[in-house]
Amino acid sequence: MKILITGCKGGIGLDAAKRLAARGHTIYATVHSEGSVGSVKTAFGAGAANVTVEKLDVTDAADREKASKWDIDVLINNAAIGDSGPLAEIDLDRIRRVLDVNIFGALELTRKFIPRMAERKSGRIIFIGSMAGLMPTPFLAPYGMSKFALESIAFSLRTEMKPFGVKVVMVNPGGYHTDFNQKNIGKKYEWIDSSLLYRGHMDVIKKAEDMIVRSELKDTSSIARQIVKAVEDKRPKRRYVAPVW
Repeated sequence: MKILITGCKGGIGLDAAKRLAARGHTIYATVHSEGSVGSVKTAFGAGAANVTVEKLDVTDAADREKASKWDIDVLINNAAIGDSGPLAEIDLDRIRRVLDVNIFGALELTRKFIPRMAERKSGRIIFIGSMAGLMPTPFLAPYGMSKFALESIAFSLRTEMKPFGVKVVMVNPGGYHTDFNQKNIGKKYEWIDSSLLYRGHMDVIKKAEDMIVRSELKDTSSIARQIVKAVEDKRPKRRYVAPVW
């Protein structure tokens, strides 16, 4: 199959892309910035003739248009960013940026491929969500709320695409030590010193964050294997989850 995966700079996206490539699929592995293309090509190795690495910023209309020319069977919406901080005080523009990438970027890219998939009565759309999209996490709401929205998008799109033979699947990773969560947690410390409400509560918040980080798995293989199943299962489940909860 021909598969487009967004957000392949590292972590879960890169792991899944490498596994799918090793299984013989044709892979379009995309990254947010041109500066990451070289390192990702190196990660695949010189012998990966079935892999194309390209820049694809899901919020960039020109990048989406370029990607729409690729003839693919499966779209894996993995690209995401996050932010953190109390909803009472975080700058709303920071939240808008997260929603723009995680919701609108994913949906706009998906809509580029739906007509072709519907016309040929086949195709698969996979959204990489999060357990944060099923369980609210205080102080990580900007990220969590975007993943909650993806749950609704996937649920609705699954029914809407059923008459056209297009499968829509949700994948929900738990905590993995890829530095993604650590970066999101750290973003609020760019401005939290000016907080009027939480300056005296940061010790408690940091302890809770440390517990989250300590519980993360060091190896992404369990969720990458679930993504492979979401791609290859003849009758895919609505949801794939790892680790086991």
